[in-house]
Amino acid sequence: SADLKLLEEATISVCKSLVEKNPRTGNLGSLIKVFLSRTKELKISAECQNHLFIWQAHNALFIICCLLKVFISRMSEEELQLHFTYEEKE
Repeated sequence: SADLKLLEEATISVCKSLVEKNPRTGNLGSLIKVFLSRTKELKISAECQNHLFIWQAHNALFIICCLLKVFISRMSEEELQLHFTYEEKE
């Protein structure tokens, strides 16, 4: 609990910046898409003992969880939806 509080305090400025810029950049959605596309490789990586890939997947999931916690606690459902409906402009 104390470690989680320290993590939140240390990353709040980065999270606030992402909340502000994400509707234009789509970074959170991109991170989630990359994570989901690579989950199929996790089983193979575990069987091959590819610890680097497993470590990267773990870190990506941890970042996603931390960011979603900030997003959910700071915005309405409508605002949250904007962060997942980013469409790249041509």
